[in-house]
Amino acid sequence: MEKIIGLMSRDDWVYTGLLLFSFAASCYVRKLGNNILASGALGFAMALFIIGPRIAYSLGICAIAVGIQEFAPKKKVPLYVFLTTFTYLMFVRFAHYFLPVVEVASHTNVIQLIITLRIIGITFEENDAWLHKNDENPTKRYLTRMPTLLEKFAYFYHFCGLFTGPYYTYQMLLDSQNPALLSWDPTPEVTSRFVRLLWSVPAFVITNHYFPLDSLRSDAIWEVSFFTRLVYAALIFVVFKTRVYSAWAIAESICVILGIGIYPAASNPKIIVGPTDLKVFEGLRDKENVEMNSDAIVNLDIPKVEFSDGFRDGMKAWNRSVQTWLALYVHSRVKFMRVETTMLVSAIWHGTYAGYFMSFGVVAMCAILEDVIFKLVPVNPETGLRPQWFRILYTHTIRCRGFEMLATGFLLKNASDVHHFWSSIYYWLPLLCVPFYIYSVKTAAPKLKRVV
Repeated sequence: MEKIIGLMSRDDWVYTGLLLFSFAASCYVRKLGNNILASGALGFAMALFIIGPRIAYSLGICAIAVGIQEFAPKKKVPLYVFLTTFTYLMFVRFAHYFLPVVEVASHTNVIQLIITLRIIGITFEENDAWLHKNDENPTKRYLTRMPTLLEKFAYFYHFCGLFTGPYYTYQMLLDSQNPALLSWDPTPEVTSRFVRLLWSVPAFVITNHYFPLDSLRSDAIWEVSFFTRLVYAALIFVVFKTRVYSAWAIAESICVILGIGIYPAASNPKIIVGPTDLKVFEGLRDKENVEMNSDAIVNLDIPKVEFSDGFRDGMKAWNRSVQTWLALYVHSRVKFMRVETTMLVSAIWHGTYAGYFMSFGVVAMCAILEDVIFKLVPVNPETGLRPQWFRILYTHTIRCRGFEMLATGFLLKNASDVHHFWSSIYYWLPLLCVPFYIYSVKTAAPKLKRVV
C-alpha cells in the first residue's frame, strides 16, 4: 500500500480525490433545475474543507471586487477591478513575510488563481454588456442577464473547475441552465475523455516515478552529457504533460456533464467565446435532439501540443481557456508590447517564482524568433506548407527542445534551481532568441505620424 501511495505526491492524491468527488457530484447536480447557487455552495464547502480558514484570502478579494463593481464609475470598473485583483493577488502571496498569516500555497493558491480569472472575467462581461446594450444588430454575443450578488459569489466558488480549471465565463454558466440540455446525453463526450486516461495516467505514474524533478536540482546533472540533459528535460516534460492531460480529462468531463460549454455544433462554438454563428444558435438553442459538441470547453488540443510546427500554435493549444482569457482581457486591450505584456500578466498570475518570469519572458522572445525565421522560410503557395526538411529540423530542435527547457523553468520555480539546470544546457534558448529579438525590434516598421 505504501508503494502505491508513494507513486504520487500528497497534492496529486488530494487533487485526484477532489476531481473524483466533483465528478460524482456533477452527476447529481445535473438533475437539478437552476443549479448555480447549489453548485456555488458546494464549491465553497469543498474549499472550506480543504483549506479551512485560509478561504478568507479569496473571500477578501471577492468582497472588494463586488464593491468596486457596485460603486465605481461604470467605464472605469474593468480597469479598477483588474488592477485591484492583481495587486491583491501579489499582496496575499507576500503577506506571510511581514504579517502573522499562513502562506498562500498549494490548494489555497490554486483557488485564488481561478477566482482571480472569474472576478476579472465577469467584470468585463458585465461592462461589455452595458456598453453595447443599445446595439441593434450586435456582431458578438454579450451577457444575456446580469447576475445577482448571490449568483456572483456562486460563480466565484462554483465547484466545477475551482481546483483545476478550465476557466469558463458566467454566460457559459447561464447557458448550461438551458432545460433542453437535460435531454442531451453527455456519455460519448465523457467516454472520449476517459479513454485518454487509459494512456495518460500510466504514462504519468511511470515517468513520475523514474524521472523525479529533483534530479535537475542535483549536481549529478553535470556528470552526464549535454545530450542526456536534454533527454532528461524531455522526460520531465512528459511527466508534466501527462499529469495535466489526466487532470483536465476529468475536469472537462465535469463541465460536460453540467452542460458548461455545450452548444449546437452548427453554431460553430469557440473556446470560452461560445457560439459564433448567432443566428443558427438562436434557432437551435431551445430545441432537443440537436447535435451538440463541447468545443467551447476543450482546454487542450493534444495533437497540436505534441506535433504543431511552432511555438505560437503549441502555446495556443495548451490551457486554451486561460489563453483565451489572456487574449480577450489583456492582449486585445493593451496598446503596446502586446505579447510581452500578456506574458508578464500570465507570469504574475501563475506566481511570484523567478522561474515563471524566466520562462514566460523567453516565450515572448521565442514568438519573435519564430516570426523572423518563418519570414525567412516562407510557405509554399501551392501546398500551404513550409519545406518538409525545414519543418522536421525546426520542430525537433528549436520548437520541441525549447518547450522542454521552458517547462523546466516553470517546474523548478526557484531562480537558483532554474539557473542550476539552465546553465548546464548553456542557456541555449535565450541566447538563441536575443539576436533575433534585437533584429526584430531594429527592423520593425516605423509608425506613420498622424497628419492633423
